[in-house]
Amino acid sequence: MGRTARISLSLANLVYLRAWADLIPLGSDNLFYRKSLPDFRLYFALIGDVLALALLIFLLIRIAPRVPSWLRRALPVAAIAILAFAFSFLRAHLPHLAPVSVLAVLFVAAEILAYKFSTRTVRIIKGLALAATPCLAVTFLAPIYYLSRPSPIPPDPPLAHRLNGSPAVRVIWVIFDEWDQRLTFGDADTPSAAPVPTIASLSARSFIASRALAAQSGAVPVYNMATALAIPSLLYGKLAIAFGTEDASTRNLLFTGESDPTVLGSGNSVFARARSLGWNSAIAGWFLPYCRIFASQVTDCYWDEMFDQASSASRFPVQAAVDETRMLFESEMYSPFGRSLVVARHTGEYQALLAAAKRYAADAAIGLAFIHLNVPHKPYLDNPGLRSLVHTGQPDALYIKELRWVDNAVAEILCTLDNSGLASKTAVILSSDHPARLASRTTPYVPFIVHLPGYAPGVTSSLELSTLGSADLVMAIANGQIHSPLDIENFLVRRQ
Repeated sequence: MGRTARISLSLANLVYLRAWADLIPLGSDNLFYRKSLPDFRLYFALIGDVLALALLIFLLIRIAPRVPSWLRRALPVAAIAILAFAFSFLRAHLPHLAPVSVLAVLFVAAEILAYKFSTRTVRIIKGLALAATPCLAVTFLAPIYYLSRPSPIPPDPPLAHRLNGSPAVRVIWVIFDEWDQRLTFGDADTPSAAPVPTIASLSARSFIASRALAAQSGAVPVYNMATALAIPSLLYGKLAIAFGTEDASTRNLLFTGESDPTVLGSGNSVFARARSLGWNSAIAGWFLPYCRIFASQVTDCYWDEMFDQASSASRFPVQAAVDETRMLFESEMYSPFGRSLVVARHTGEYQALLAAAKRYAADAAIGLAFIHLNVPHKPYLDNPGLRSLVHTGQPDALYIKELRWVDNAVAEILCTLDNSGLASKTAVILSSDHPARLASRTTPYVPFIVHLPGYAPGVTSSLELSTLGSADLVMAIANGQIHSPLDIENFLVRRQ
């Protein structure tokens, strides 16, 4: 292979390095969160991308001596820009690499130097490309070996059969990921700016804990709170402080005060408790593989993974090839093409989760429905592409705008309950796994709203109440032990 061809192939390969990385073996921690893995269709799509770009680079190198001098100077600038876009994925995996502002300054400086010293820049780029030539063997041949092996991700097990029992009161427990009390309802220092009319109306007829502590409150600061530990803490009613992942379907949890780990999905979860009483439970959630780990305890289940820029969602090679190229020029939040592909997938996931939640709400046989929705967690559904970059200094403004999707979900679930005639038999609990982890001032408080069927007067508690009591409260409501909003406050105080 000629020197120019090797340089062209090597540069093209480096540009698509992010996508190739998704075809290599993943650690057990990563596999645990995955619903599926890429197959040979993505492999062929990437080969097509690399060969097409290599041909373009080859032609540009060939014609470079015959183009105007200003254009020759622009070519290395364009090369650095494309490589910078290609390696931007590292920020997702190395968030402390450097502030965005520092990286932007370095990028602009590199572009200026590349234009001023174009000949030297070309030599450096060629040298780097030749040095990276061995990567061609790794990226083109290694995936063939790994893709031909059996998938390390097992299919979700069969769900439990339906039971005939039913609780005194049905419960729909909705967790909105990263829903923040202060940014939604305001506090003494921050007046509320969130338009949530449905939630406001429901709150007037419900129990509200204005200082509800997130599950991990007191154990870690807000910016270190994580769904991976917060959700199990809520479902088991005790603080999970660590986990270890064995494989795609086995994660061991260590709860505070316990010396022996618990396998997530086993033990005394809220779903196991409901089933022991003869009730049917259902789950609709994202991020955690709910249907893989709780299948034996629930009769209905839907889950999906958290989407990032790991690879194209398309299973068609041509579309996947287009998507992989497009993702070079967009991040998870911003895109010159409007909504980024990740935002589009996040939106579709929200709609699928909400559809499942509505099915469970209208199914009288479901005694307990646990819904874990992917809003207002990033990437924001309302993000208008690159235009939203003007708001990067105002993260609260983007977050508050996103809260309309929280309100919309509550409205649709309540409407389904009314239309199905089950509103008078169903309690609704709205809360979150952790507050917003933004750079602005943070508090450990999450919304906590409990609406009991047929109860009109609302009660607001200003006591600090831990949401770790949520699972026990769910069971108490379902058993008919809670009769009024004041009973809820008393129960949670005793539970602490």
